[in-house]
Amino acid sequence: MDKPEHAQLSEIMTSKVVTVEISERVEEALRQMVKYDVGSVVVMDKEKPVGIITERDITRAALRGDSMLRLPARSLMSRPLQTVQPDMEIWRTFEFMLKLGVRRLPVVENGRLVGLVTEKDLTRWVLRIFYEPNMPAEIRSLVHNPKIEVLTGRLRCPNCGHYQDECICVNTELTSED
Repeated sequence: MDKPEHAQLSEIMTSKVVTVEISERVEEALRQMVKYDVGSVVVMDKEKPVGIITERDITRAALRGDSMLRLPARSLMSRPLQTVQPDMEIWRTFEFMLKLGVRRLPVVENGRLVGLVTEKDLTRWVLRIFYEPNMPAEIRSLVHNPKIEVLTGRLRCPNCGHYQDECICVNTELTSED
């Protein structure tokens, strides 16, 4: 990793991004968010990222009483889509996210979605910088294992055995299918 002041987003971003097509219903966006246990989906128009639907967008629409599930993703997505590039310095990303008041930003290179940077990615980076070179084992497991299980395999509920997106149990820890 580069020196902290020169570290780039490509070093910490999540490269597996959950997406939906612009014409898909909001219901499908919600299903994907639940299935992969993520707080947002990037809305695509073919191969181009054009918007984002976040938990915050859904909460606001629900409080307005909107009947949103059957609407196309384009009607709920935040736009214009604010993005960053993978070579952006991490500390500049912090500033940009604070200025915009957002918790996640799609990472785009040459018009193509290549990742997503979240508050969690940034927090891991801060912990790594703070503790290195003498990082405690419990912190190391948090920082050096940013694997998002749900993106590598669907999780199953240990109580009922159903996939996470099909489970109706409350407060269960999910186990990997692998």
